[in-house]
Amino acid sequence: MNIFQPSAIGLSLLALTLAGCTVIPGSGLSARGKTVVYENGESKADTRLNRLISIRPVTPGLIERMEEAPRRALSNPALERQKSAYRYRIGSGDVLNILVWHHPDLNTPAADSPNPDSKQVSNGAWVDEAGYLAYPLAGRIYARGKTLPELQSLLTARLKRYIKNPQVSVNVAEFRSQRVSVSGAVGKPGQLPLTNVPLTLVDAIDQAGGAAANADTDNIKWTHNGTERTVSLQDIRQYGDLSQNLLLGAGDMVYVPTNENSRIYVMGEVGKQASLPLGNYGLTLTQALGNAGGINQVTANASGVFVIRNMPDDREKPIHVYQLNLKDASAYALANRFKLRANDTVFVTAAPVARWNRVVSQVTASISNIYYIDNIFGGQ
Repeated sequence: MNIFQPSAIGLSLLALTLAGCTVIPGSGLSARGKTVVYENGESKADTRLNRLISIRPVTPGLIERMEEAPRRALSNPALERQKSAYRYRIGSGDVLNILVWHHPDLNTPAADSPNPDSKQVSNGAWVDEAGYLAYPLAGRIYARGKTLPELQSLLTARLKRYIKNPQVSVNVAEFRSQRVSVSGAVGKPGQLPLTNVPLTLVDAIDQAGGAAANADTDNIKWTHNGTERTVSLQDIRQYGDLSQNLLLGAGDMVYVPTNENSRIYVMGEVGKQASLPLGNYGLTLTQALGNAGGINQVTANASGVFVIRNMPDDREKPIHVYQLNLKDASAYALANRFKLRANDTVFVTAAPVARWNRVVSQVTASISNIYYIDNIFGGQ
């Protein structure tokens, strides 16, 4: 009886194993006995994604419809007009040097700083918080909002009461009243003063040390008067698209994001699961598969190469799935033209035989364990 008893145990374990489709090792989380909560009128039906998904075979026509127009150099006449019309307007905190020729007693002396790189000016006519400056003989003058020629004319008119034909020169010794902020992935983030020289977005990034190596130069954020706009420094630099360059104003903010959040995820039957940076030059489907070690020639279903993309603007089918059939390797010509977007997921499915082999391997492992148990009991 002892000889046959272990085999009965082994057969019972084998039957249980096959009935359970093999026992998968590792921890799990069962929803059985737990409270499932649906909010905002949702139900179990909302967990089924099929109604939200549209599958689009990758064809030459699809590629042509998705391709963007070739980028090219563009001029920016509006910016040139703005720069030509630009005049610096004095603000509170500015320090002015005012010179009256042949009257040194009225002149505001320039600061003598031992440090040539110092930006602090201790001497000069300061524009106070109310926008006024005080000057000998001219009295208290409202300067805020005026251009340098306008203030020069006003001072000249005031001094004519005491000086015959006064010759007045006004310049800004230190620009303090108006600034723009440059932050994010740049060499020297911080604030830059607006001066009598027009400051463009490209100028501001250059003055802030330039874009860092990990900068996402395709998605620079410019905020002006509470309105945000996305600008591609990459297009400006690489293609000469000057139409995206902008003239900055007081209080503007320029943010250069990193490319850490612009990634592509490659999963499934590939050489190595990967999270790839999109980079400033973008990625094609061929490049993403190549960077992930290519599709697994043994286990992958070459007809099941999918790109999964969220499209929130499509309210009916917000998940777009693009399917490429790579059974014919010439289809890589299409894959090389398929431009990926940030947060795309590339998924390569397993071939049916590969899935079956995995089940068989688990069953084989279970049978081996059963024989091991039989040998233990059979040896007793």
